[in-house]
Amino acid sequence: MQVENPFDVIIFRLDQLQSAVNFLTDQSQKSPSQAKDSPERLLDLGEAAEIVRKPIGTVRYYIHHRNLPAIKIGKSYLVKLNELLQWVDKFDQKPPGPDTVERMLQNRKRYRKS
Repeated sequence: MQVENPFDVIIFRLDQLQSAVNFLTDQSQKSPSQAKDSPERLLDLGEAAEIVRKPIGTVRYYIHHRNLPAIKIGKSYLVKLNELLQWVDKFDQKPPGPDTVERMLQNRKRYRKS
């Protein structure tokens, strides 16, 4: 009676899993390359946060309070890539006015340590 080595079985199954993982990663790298080029691509909050370089909670705050255009699907939000870039460019074009600097200096005087 021949008994199969259990370690050989484990190694064989690990090889099968590794080949399946390699196949799936190859497939995932091929298909999104076309979608990443599209400006109409929808981003989830994690991807939008990477582009803006802010935490996900901050992006959610921007959606609620700073009018970042987003689509709510269920309990999550999706943001169009071109709308996100336009929203960011809006802040680049608007330099802080003298009122903003004045208010900042008044707050510094008001709340400074005595």
